[in-house]
Amino acid sequence: MRECVIVLWRERQGELFTTSIYSPGSPILLPNGARIFNRLVEFLRQQYARYGFDEVITPTIYKKALWKKSGHLENYSDDMFTVTSTSPSRSDISEGGEEDEYGLKPMNCPGHCLIFASQRRSYRDLPIRYADFSPLHRNEISGALSGLTRVRRFHQDDGHIFCRPSQIEHEIRNTLDFVRVVYSTFKLGPYRLTLSTRPADHYIGTEEEWETAEGALKRALNASGQDWTINEGDGAFYGPKIDIILRDSDGKEHQTATIQLDFQLPKRFELGYIAPAPEYERRGETATDFEALKEVGVVTPVLIHRAVLGSVERLMALLIEHYNGKWPFWLNPRQIMIVTVNDSLPVLHHARGVQDILMGRQGSPDKPVSQATNFVVDIDDRQISVGTKAQQAREKGYSVILTAGPRQLSSGTITCDLSRLKADGEESKQERDTVPSDPPPAYVASAKEHGLPIRQAQQAPQQGRRPPPFAALELPILKYMRTHRVILASASPRRRGLLAQLGLPNIEVIPSIKPENFPKDQMGAFEYVSATAQQKALDVYQLAIKQVEEATEAAEKARESGVVDEKTQNGIGVPPGLKDPDLVIAADTVIVTRDGAILEKPPSEQAHKRMLRHLRDTRTHRVLTAICCVAPKPDASFPGYAISTHIEETKVTFAKATDGLPDDVIDAYVKTREGVDKAGGYAVQGIGGMVLVEKVDGSVDNVVGLPVRQCLQLCEKVVFKQDEESEGEDDD
Repeated sequence: MRECVIVLWRERQGELFTTSIYSPGSPILLPNGARIFNRLVEFLRQQYARYGFDEVITPTIYKKALWKKSGHLENYSDDMFTVTSTSPSRSDISEGGEEDEYGLKPMNCPGHCLIFASQRRSYRDLPIRYADFSPLHRNEISGALSGLTRVRRFHQDDGHIFCRPSQIEHEIRNTLDFVRVVYSTFKLGPYRLTLSTRPADHYIGTEEEWETAEGALKRALNASGQDWTINEGDGAFYGPKIDIILRDSDGKEHQTATIQLDFQLPKRFELGYIAPAPEYERRGETATDFEALKEVGVVTPVLIHRAVLGSVERLMALLIEHYNGKWPFWLNPRQIMIVTVNDSLPVLHHARGVQDILMGRQGSPDKPVSQATNFVVDIDDRQISVGTKAQQAREKGYSVILTAGPRQLSSGTITCDLSRLKADGEESKQERDTVPSDPPPAYVASAKEHGLPIRQAQQAPQQGRRPPPFAALELPILKYMRTHRVILASASPRRRGLLAQLGLPNIEVIPSIKPENFPKDQMGAFEYVSATAQQKALDVYQLAIKQVEEATEAAEKARESGVVDEKTQNGIGVPPGLKDPDLVIAADTVIVTRDGAILEKPPSEQAHKRMLRHLRDTRTHRVLTAICCVAPKPDASFPGYAISTHIEETKVTFAKATDGLPDDVIDAYVKTREGVDKAGGYAVQGIGGMVLVEKVDGSVDNVVGLPVRQCLQLCEKVVFKQDEESEGEDDD
């Protein structure tokens, strides 16, 4: 069962990356994540042909003497890792007789300076542009580590331009154009430009040099035609910079690309190039004096640091949220799925032949593959219906679905479904515009009793109030649940209320008493919430069986002693209605932040308030609810139980402080909730929680506490359809 949970979590996450306690802050990219990473890098490499960059590969560690020379040891040592040898006999000894220490590189610029200094340079060689994708390491504090956005090991599309002073503005304009082309390709934006100036302390160089550098950046920004602002004191320690601030679809801003101007590092490394009229050259002026041109000297180049994507891992995190599983075909780690109509050998052979052609690996097996397309092409040849295969392929995000069967075999063709290519990376208007309903009367009345303000949530146009879900339906599973022993393994009044709307007002409630000891830091959100729901269901199922056993034993002893209880059943001694459970329903809900962390359920009123302020200020998060249903198997020759699990995901955007959700409204809301929900919830779930919410993308009843449609489907499965399909094939 645990293996099924892990597969489920990976399936929902797209199998992109994982983490390990043995290397905190170092994402481990799984095959699908590596495909996206490599395509991002390859996309940048193709652009380098236009913008004149040459890729280099540099060491991961350098002696600390290099970092002292560059100024990083003095200004950046807290963020660096030290590397030492565990074998003294293999340690390098410096000229002073001391062992040399090494540092993992946090950036590539010193290494690129070494490359520039390795040859004699002329002004005709400049600009020289180096690019580097080698990994970088920065010692972020453990509490700040988060998914792909805040890490210790990452890759940067790092570039350094060594140019003449007269070339600065041209190179910066080209880099800004580079940023524009890349971000428009990803449909990311809008973004804004900020000029970060000299820090108040921890900087190198003179104030005059900083003013010169800042002036050059201001002229380039003005020439770009884009609006820009100044961010006083936020420059790097070696020079001012232009930061590209990206705003995502939820309004949150991220610093991604950067362009930094550096007059200091070339001086520290004593870099130079030969040029005529060196005094004019240093000022960025063109000499016309023949006597001045006869003088030849060494001039220090200007260094421009640039990163267009920034951290590739961080950009991946933004794209994961931006595309929401609807990747454009060229980036999609799941591009093409071939589904077979049956598993006969001719059909399978035809499907594999199509796969070979699409992947460019057809030809003699004795020769190397020379025309690989790098397409991702998978085959689903399971013995289930072709419609189910196609549906599951769409749910997994495949862009193209091909069908291979006897009809295609006879004609030597393949049936193509290209409909998803038109919508790749786009979100329907209906999905974007989903809004919650108005606050319920119960909350309004409670708030008025306390004399507290009420935030009116955004209200969608309504054509009359709809009846509760399934209220008028006589479903077979509902009839079954009304006449059998059904237990809800949750003390949540929200979930009891939702089931009551289905015509189940007297459902039995037995909360699980088993502690949830699963390690959140080692499990993903999907794996964790599924595991807790299953634990609750199985724990309560066993408790209920034990309850019947104990009651039967007590009644038997009473009967033997001659004590007659009129409330017991004739000849059995068990109270009426007390029998082994026919169905147990359990659910667990977690809130997952933008960076993938699971929020702890707040234990107190103050913790509630802190959590709600955090949700408001960070805006968009995900609500995951896992439902688990357990029922005994009817065949006595095969004792045991059937179990099935489903996870429902809903994206929730919380209201802003400027949109009616200031601190005092949050405080008021929490006070009205105190004493109402003692089930250890988030004080967000329930209809009343909608006053906190600006937009819901997905199932609203999931946010309330229980996705009822999926719950009934699971109940039907474990009660009526135990032998039709395996759990792994049916769950999504």
